Amino acid sequence: MKTCRKWVAALFAIILTVSSCVVVAEEALPTQWDLTEIYENVDAWQADYDRAMEILPQYESYQGTLNTAQGIYDYLEFAYMGELTRLETRLYLYAYLGYTLNPADSTFSALLAKITALQSEEARYAAVLQSELYSLPLETRQEFFADPLLEPFTYAFRSIVDPEYEPLSEETNTVLAILSPAMGRAENVFNILDSIEVPDPMITMPDGTEVALTDELYNQIIYSDEYDRDFKALCNQTKLEKQVPFVNTFAALLEMTVAENWAYAQIGNYDSSREAALDASDVDPEVYDLMIEAAHEGAADYQRYLNTHKRGLKLEKQYPFDIAAYVSDYTVEETSYEDAVEEVREALSVLGEEYISYYDRIINSGHVDVYPTDTKLTGAFSFSMGKEFLPFVQFNYLGYSSDVSTIAHELGHAIYSSYSKDNQESIYAEPIIFTQEVASTTNELLYYSYMMEHAATEDERMFYLENMLSMFSGTFFLQALYAEFEDAMYQTVESGGALDAEALSDLWSELYQEYRGDTIESFPDSRYGWASIPHFYYNYYVYQYATSVAYAASICERITNGEERAVEDYLAFLKLGASGSPEELLAIAGVDPLDEETYQRALDFFSEMVDEYERLVDAKLEQE
Repeated sequence: MKTCRKWVAALFAIILTVSSCVVVAEEALPTQWDLTEIYENVDAWQADYDRAMEILPQYESYQGTLNTAQGIYDYLEFAYMGELTRLETRLYLYAYLGYTLNPADSTFSALLAKITALQSEEARYAAVLQSELYSLPLETRQEFFADPLLEPFTYAFRSIVDPEYEPLSEETNTVLAILSPAMGRAENVFNILDSIEVPDPMITMPDGTEVALTDELYNQIIYSDEYDRDFKALCNQTKLEKQVPFVNTFAALLEMTVAENWAYAQIGNYDSSREAALDASDVDPEVYDLMIEAAHEGAADYQRYLNTHKRGLKLEKQYPFDIAAYVSDYTVEETSYEDAVEEVREALSVLGEEYISYYDRIINSGHVDVYPTDTKLTGAFSFSMGKEFLPFVQFNYLGYSSDVSTIAHELGHAIYSSYSKDNQESIYAEPIIFTQEVASTTNELLYYSYMMEHAATEDERMFYLENMLSMFSGTFFLQALYAEFEDAMYQTVESGGALDAEALSDLWSELYQEYRGDTIESFPDSRYGWASIPHFYYNYYVYQYATSVAYAASICERITNGEERAVEDYLAFLKLGASGSPEELLAIAGVDPLDEETYQRALDFFSEMVDEYERLVDAKLEQE
């Protein structure tokens, strides 16, 4: 018998990353968020917050009314679809987006703290009603949710009619609500440390100037032909040194996160944190194991790709920074954001005019924050919450090829959310991360497939194939590695152990050796790479990247091969939002997450790419 906690809070999705004939408007595209669309200022935010706090006591009016289908419907409408939900959505959007622009800004941190307090208070009210609802006989609950009035909500509230579900007591829910504001703080500390307070190391440039080696500068150096290999090696080693003095702190923060999630899992009578996390997304635990098994099976091809890359570059030893180098001699100048937007649009036009209309709408909405600053979070993400606003997208765009593919990736998220908003009730409007990552990764594969198909030369084809191989291997094999590492962390804590920085580093090195073999030489401080991964604070998040590319490979192949109804099936999947289990939804797109063949097709997809890569590299070497 399992239990799980129910939080009545605004639904949201955060999606982070490790990138037609419709004509773009000639004027410059908007490149910064204007949060005044949500609230003019903090005072306006506060007014809505005060209104939300005034509404909360209305929960009490529903006590004693959950004994008819209509009574339950009225309650669900109030708690999930009414004014309170709309206010919570706007409040969270403004606070979170402001926070991502500057995590150290106390203004937005304070607003987020207030929202946490609001959600905690709401959860205390909801605990009473939840207990009242579950006090009804199972047969009565099943009868109510069979009523046409409630039938559309059956999936969202499936635990209510599940005979194996054991709800938490009112007292337990109340305690959890009281504790919730104190939970989840490790991630905030990590963000402040990693993005703001851990100083960027200093480095002497070839011209003698000493500068801070920021993430942006590091990427510029690694991806540029302007700097020699020795200098890139120095930058790589210097960058790795950034986290080393703080690894014990990062290990402690991870242990806080893991212990917290394990505590919640135990309260819910789960056998493991992994089981609890996957159950919350309605994902069969077998999916995790199938993904890991497939990654190990495909490791030989992963190593074959890395060795081919090494051979193509004529390297005696290949280091991590070398992966950014191309065997292809094809060069792409730094691409302007406007040109990148157009390039991605053309690549995605295979999905049809309707899809491209969503693309244009988001790009031109003012909901895309494009360029890096000294304060905003690194990486890229799409954030969607509620039906009132289009998704918000954040980049740190520098013009590299990977930045162009990131546009395809994040717009995949945003367009998926938009399709869902327009075709589902608010309760199902935000897809879960598990399926969200499929939409983003499908876009990346379609983008690279298009660029390869339209390459003018074999060298250009190799260039985009190298990008595609890097993306696929990084998303599937490395994220599977991360998933194994994450699972090991939880097993350590769940068995009564502690997370030691050096033990974590040993495991990190062992896993890299297992996946990559001897294809890449590591610097000594590479063993501390786990310390800089933000996704480990999201509770069994990273496995979804690996599964996503496996499923996206099948979808992409169907579309690029011109399979009948491939596009229609995929768009139908996008329109379904979160209205069913991941297995049910993906089946619409022609994917079965519980079939070993699904993962084998992904491995075959990758192996064929490696075959092509070997052919192109060998041909190039023969010509030299």
